[in-house]
Amino acid sequence: MSFKDKENITLIENNNKNNLTIEDMIKDPILIKVDSNVNKLDEKALHKYIISMLENRFLELGTGFALIGHEYKIMINNHTYRIDLLFFNVNLNCYIVVELKTKEYNPKDIGQLQFYVSYVDKNLKLKNHNKTIGLLIVKKKDKYVIEYVTNEDIYVTTYKLIV
Repeated sequence: MSFKDKENITLIENNNKNNLTIEDMIKDPILIKVDSNVNKLDEKALHKYIISMLENRFLELGTGFALIGHEYKIMINNHTYRIDLLFFNVNLNCYIVVELKTKEYNPKDIGQLQFYVSYVDKNLKLKNHNKTIGLLIVKKKDKYVIEYVTNEDIYVTTYKLIV
């Protein structure tokens, strides 16, 4: 068997599989290939690029992710909300709620993400699943602000556009 990129291959021992954390499985930054004439993205365009890369570059998000849906619709008290991306991670045995933001990290984004995580925990998660994890993908993060507003089930990573 021949590999094109032998330096960047990481082998995971089967006996260490249960010790992996979400931080071990998320890349930072996530590399998203875009057209050379794209200077700025809105969230809808970023969403489109991520969906288009999934078939060819699904592992760019990390390992063990299975797509449940994009713009996953939930109804609460006659209001419709849409989760940008909903995954199930087979290695962690839990749902992963992903929200995309094309701006610098903002603490209020955590509130929106936590809202969706709570919904998934109460309405989709089965008893044998682990607690749902939230992942916020932003243009730029401030590690000092994140230190004070995130909880143990919310993670923030960045994306980087490559041409």
